[in-house]
Amino acid sequence: MTATTTPSPLADAAIVPDPYPVYAELRRREPVHWCEGLGAWAVLRYADCSAALKDPRLKAERMAEVLEAKFPGQPLPPENIYHRFTKNTMMYTDAARHEALRRSTHAGFTRAAHDHYSRVIERVAADLVSSVPKDAKEIDAVSALAARMPVRSAVQAFGVPEEDLDFVIPCVDTLMTYWSGPQDQPVELGCLLDLLTGLHVYASELVEGKRGKALPETVIARLAAAQDGLTETTPAQTVHQLVLLFIALFAPTTPGSISSGMLAFARNPHQIERFLASPSCVDNTANEVVRYNASNQFTWRVATTDLDVAGVRIGKGQAVALFLGAANRDPEVFERPGVFDLDRPDSGRHLSYGLGIHSCLGRQIANLQIKWFFTALLTRFPGIRPVGEPVWNTNLEFRSLRSLPLRLS
Repeated sequence: MTATTTPSPLADAAIVPDPYPVYAELRRREPVHWCEGLGAWAVLRYADCSAALKDPRLKAERMAEVLEAKFPGQPLPPENIYHRFTKNTMMYTDAARHEALRRSTHAGFTRAAHDHYSRVIERVAADLVSSVPKDAKEIDAVSALAARMPVRSAVQAFGVPEEDLDFVIPCVDTLMTYWSGPQDQPVELGCLLDLLTGLHVYASELVEGKRGKALPETVIARLAAAQDGLTETTPAQTVHQLVLLFIALFAPTTPGSISSGMLAFARNPHQIERFLASPSCVDNTANEVVRYNASNQFTWRVATTDLDVAGVRIGKGQAVALFLGAANRDPEVFERPGVFDLDRPDSGRHLSYGLGIHSCLGRQIANLQIKWFFTALLTRFPGIRPVGEPVWNTNLEFRSLRSLPLRLS
């Protein structure tokens, strides 16, 4: 098979409010096809996406290609901050280096650490929901709740000093315009490099105790305390990992999951009843929320050699966009995939956090945020309902709500 001549709708912002009918049609008609707007091969079936996520011929180390696509003819020397950062973080490295970097973060993600984070995030969620005024009848659930939950968790569980949020968050907001979206680039290269440099200086000073102070037992405090015992990685690589952590913390993914989850519950009140009645449904909430409405709708790989995916020839060096949101609603895997169902026995098979060695390191903390947020919200407001139309942002890659009017009850 060869590239389709029909323009793909996957780069059209008009599909963001409900991309799933488009996914279903493409999954049936052209499950692997060239999307000119993304400059990549789009892959939409669960089996193909899950295989690709574990295929060593499709590399995660892809940021040099992204740079060339977004800033053609503007190469950077190997020692530039961009290359030093992207070639020394787990998300963008493969094989031995990736494994060493992952092991170097172990201190921040042990079972005991996650037990502590769970208790902290439970308190954060309870305090956030209790901050809604008693006489409130309607709220914009994005600005009042979804946008605030990950920020509070970033301070209390991850350890970003609260006094530094006004510096870190604007940096990440601008950097995300590079890390996501179509090939058109709204931030200049010089600005991108300045922001990366600034975040690296900040992360280095934070680890060295020269600026701010992470709360005890948080992720950052644990990683900083473990530095003297590391043998496979350097202090500079720890700083690179922290910068990636900052970007991940304040990306739209967790607010997107929480806000779309609120919309799903508000439109399916019987699922609120199931949540309140069944501990197993509570435990499955995070999996079903991110399966039903994945915030990160697709992720990227680059082919290291010519290969076939579902009978389509992909050339060496070409980009591949794996549509996790489409895979999560593949009827070949999930029965009645368009139904939000906390009793679903296989919600945990979703691909939203990846598979294999590149599965998301922070998935447990993200799941804790979702679980404890909805525990606090639905215990206090079991009668939430939509009022007015939700407004979606225009970025399909990190799909999230801009506004969600809810009636409280």
